[in-house]
Amino acid sequence: MKQLIKVGEQELTINIEAVGTGKTTLLMVHGIPTNARLWRHVQEHLKDDYTCLAMDMVGYGQSDMPLDSFKHTLTNQAEAIRGVIEALDLKGKVILVGHDHGGGACQIFASKYCDYISRLILINPVAFDYWPVLEVEAFNALVDADEATLQIGLGQAAASFPGLLRTGSYDKMAFTDQNVKQNYLQFWGRGPDLLGFKSLVKICAEPSNEETMNVDHSKITCPTMVCWARHDAWMPVESGRRLKQAIAGPVRFQVIERAGHYVQEDRPDVVAEYIDDFVTEWAGVSIT
Repeated sequence: MKQLIKVGEQELTINIEAVGTGKTTLLMVHGIPTNARLWRHVQEHLKDDYTCLAMDMVGYGQSDMPLDSFKHTLTNQAEAIRGVIEALDLKGKVILVGHDHGGGACQIFASKYCDYISRLILINPVAFDYWPVLEVEAFNALVDADEATLQIGLGQAAASFPGLLRTGSYDKMAFTDQNVKQNYLQFWGRGPDLLGFKSLVKICAEPSNEETMNVDHSKITCPTMVCWARHDAWMPVESGRRLKQAIAGPVRFQVIERAGHYVQEDRPDVVAEYIDDFVTEWAGVSIT
């Protein structure tokens, strides 16, 4: 479904993939360079008991892709999350789940608007100064590039993308060529005029670890679960342990075995199991 939101004075259309009709609502936020479809298998495992909403962040997937009118900072993405929660009348009634870049935006969101959510779940999120990784920084070379250079860059990036996703996966077969094309690469090709790829370049170039270093984790007081894939190729487990110490509210730290960075593709059943266990563990508990 499409949802109109406001970030500041700017109106934006956000794509949301909705699965399930349970009483408890989860809002799932992806990272670089994926989209809402990263959560599709997890949603299927949870759909009997939850309403699972996976949003395409601004500039990703099927959401609006503003190039010059929107700064793709984690802070602005956090404001987009706020816009979705307000537009869907979910304030105080939603559990926020964030991965990778989206997990960074979720930390900023929770530090500013913790009263909007009942729980926070972070899965291999960017945090502190452990990012951006080299694969993301490489896109800086394409900032302000001409159309011909961008066209070449798109071809090179698309050719290497399946291998990149497999690097981030424990089960290399999770990212078949068909999966990568259908669920991820197709949105890079959105037009006109290389719009999807230009958006990806902006997304990679504009956030900074200054934002994650300045998150006031003492303002995150809701029950939180931090999940880390044992075999994450990019985000060190040390970052998760630091988050556990920094977040003020009660924190459960969970390592997921036999999983890489894209744990939603590797072990969606285990991700769903831990989410459900964490949510039901804290059922009926209110911490302010």
